[in-house]
Amino acid sequence: MENVRFQDVQTIRSSPSPAMRVIHVDLNEEESRRQMAANKYGGICFHTAIAAMLCIMLVVVFCTAPLGDNLTNRTAEERYARRRQSYVDKERRLRLGSGMVLSALEEEADGRLMAIKLVDEEVHNLWRNYHSQPPPFLRHLNISETNLYAVLKSMPKGGLLHVHDSGMLRTEILIDLTYHENLWVCVNLDQGFEDFRFSRLFPHIPPAEDYQCNWMLMSNFFEFEPRSGFVERLRESLTVRKEGYNSSSELARHLRRYQRLIHGLITFRPNWSDFIFSMLNDFYADGVQYVELRSSLPIMYDLDGNNSTILETAESIVLVSNIFKKTYKDFIGIKLIYAPSRDFNDSRMEEYLANARLLKLHYPNFFAGFDLNTFGDECNLPHLGQSTQLLKIGKDIDFYFHAGESRCPDSLRTDANLIDALLLGSKRIGNSINLPFHPEIMMAMKNLKIAVEICPLSNHYLQYFNDFRQHPAAYLIAAGFPIVIGSDYPCFWNSAPLTDDFYVAFVGVVSGWGNLRLLKQFALNSFLYSSLSEKERNVAITKWRCRWNR
Repeated sequence: MENVRFQDVQTIRSSPSPAMRVIHVDLNEEESRRQMAANKYGGICFHTAIAAMLCIMLVVVFCTAPLGDNLTNRTAEERYARRRQSYVDKERRLRLGSGMVLSALEEEADGRLMAIKLVDEEVHNLWRNYHSQPPPFLRHLNISETNLYAVLKSMPKGGLLHVHDSGMLRTEILIDLTYHENLWVCVNLDQGFEDFRFSRLFPHIPPAEDYQCNWMLMSNFFEFEPRSGFVERLRESLTVRKEGYNSSSELARHLRRYQRLIHGLITFRPNWSDFIFSMLNDFYADGVQYVELRSSLPIMYDLDGNNSTILETAESIVLVSNIFKKTYKDFIGIKLIYAPSRDFNDSRMEEYLANARLLKLHYPNFFAGFDLNTFGDECNLPHLGQSTQLLKIGKDIDFYFHAGESRCPDSLRTDANLIDALLLGSKRIGNSINLPFHPEIMMAMKNLKIAVEICPLSNHYLQYFNDFRQHPAAYLIAAGFPIVIGSDYPCFWNSAPLTDDFYVAFVGVVSGWGNLRLLKQFALNSFLYSSLSEKERNVAITKWRCRWNR
């Protein structure tokens, strides 16, 4: 020990002994083994838990599955049938109205409805020998006498959200008005009628640029032509032509002429209130309890040529509606979609929007929104987005535009209107038959809960579809897209305010898989996608439900 140097002693002291090193190493290895064991145990527990859950799920599935449900034991035919049924079930769940829960009484009513639909003979023969003339069931059969039509007519159909006032006066009533005193007619060179006007004196009203005519008293006119011939030619002017039209522009001209003809008859001040009451009475008798009426609010006049204002025209509708609601307690009411005719250069757009603001200011509970009537002639009109006034109006006025309705050689025109209507915030889109060609727009509309107004008979008579089975509404309904059924100009093709369009949609468009759930969804949609406030909507659905249950 004496020979050990101090430096060596320091080195020995600073270095652990072999025994100490062994103990230290053993402690580190023991800790590592504990951590490894913990990790291994945790992993085993985790995987064991997952395996246990899977086993439980398999047991549940096995216990709840019907016997013999093992696919491996099935034949190829059985596996095919099972997969096929899976698609059928999924599509059935997706369809509009599929989630509708029916009461026991409604289930019984649904069974009776399906039996009536099956028995009625016209359902089976409806689409044979179809061509471009009026649908066979309107030409060959009196559908109003069938059981199915009777059921649909008596059914409370909720609201009518797409109809024009100029399409709501029956042809026979219009013809009767031509026998009233002090009526003048403007006759063209072909002895056709271009305008009517009630007046004490000769009406100094120059014809428009697109027609020429001369005024004469109706009483004098009847001295030159038998009344039977006059009635027949007038009826042709007030209805669609059976042989159709060469283009949408020609049809639009006919519609504009029709509106001009009836304008002088119905806007005579003594006739206007009667016209509104008759219109509401037809709505109610057809199972309609609420209406959103598209109107340009034509200016009323008297025998001396004095004109009213647009506010007076609106006031008369409100007064008649209030009287009607007092008479029929479950009638919900009427709201206005101000819809003037769109011209080719939108020169009157500022005037139209000023009228809309004025109507909203004075009648906020009556005024619903704004539309532009294209008469199905989008092909020759500028895009909605080109009307810069519409871009600046903001959220002051709600829009309910027609868009994507026409069949144009340049399909980009109607496509652009669809996009414009969406971007302008249209609450609903009218007669959008081109929508299924635009999945992105359709997805956006569905997410934003923007419904499409479908008027099947109008689409047919305006020559967009010859076969209702090809109607895009069939796809929209199958995909669960929100739609509402309208009628557009029902009296123009001698139809009921809404029942005929319900009939066509139920029998023709949805064909074999239509049922009471779908009809009930149609009715409810007319409230859910209306302009009614939440409070008004709740009251409306309550009134409708009482009538529906009865």
